Amino acid sequence: MLIQTEELWRFRVRAVDGDIGRIHDLQVDDQRWTIREIVVDVGHWLTGHLVLIRPTVVVNPIHGHRAIEVALTAEQIADAPSIETHPAVARQHSVEAYQYLGLPLVLGGLESWTPALAGADVFEIDSSRLHRFDPHLRSLRELSHYGIEAHDGEAGHVEDWLVDVQTWRTRYAVVKTIGGRARRHVLVPVDGLGPISWSARVVHADLPRDAILRAPDYEPGSLPDPDYEVRLHGWYGQPSHHGDAVRL
Repeated sequence: MLIQTEELWRFRVRAVDGDIGRIHDLQVDDQRWTIREIVVDVGHWLTGHLVLIRPTVVVNPIHGHRAIEVALTAEQIADAPSIETHPAVARQHSVEAYQYLGLPLVLGGLESWTPALAGADVFEIDSSRLHRFDPHLRSLRELSHYGIEAHDGEAGHVEDWLVDVQTWRTRYAVVKTIGGRARRHVLVPVDGLGPISWSARVVHADLPRDAILRAPDYEPGSLPDPDYEVRLHGWYGQPSHHGDAVRL
């Protein structure tokens, strides 16, 4: 079942004993494009409190309209680990813990090393405040504003994502192409996406620019049917993976 993340951000989270908050974000592995964690805003319990739950606790991804059911109580969700315990890359770079000794190595990427860190004083590590840093953990909400860089130049920018809420895997990027009056929307399968640059705010595509610019048209707000998916994957030269669209 496919659904656009723009719609998913409106979904309530329904515990076994009632609603508690809404889906705020999805944290994704940028190598496999699987959803690692669902970020839940439990703001009506604890103002502005974002917690993490695993997709494996979801027992019904589409309950009626705009809700998911989970096999947890409201209290268990409210007490779930904070997003700060396992932040996605964009949030990792904003964490004040930059002074932690060895942070660039913990983050695991050259992009993490900044001139400011090069001359920084050495601080003692407080193990009680350590976060789990992961260079491949991305926020889909954050990535919805990144550019798309093809082999031979800029092709457009991401406006949304399509996620399969049965397998909890990201399937497509919704891309608004570059090019004056010819600007339009297309889908790019995540299998064709490569490295992501946080500093440049760019998702690299392992595709020629022209392949993206001339891909089959996509109408934002609609969802692809099986025939469209076959045609789309044929265009990119990739095997198709059928998924039923969720129409709300």
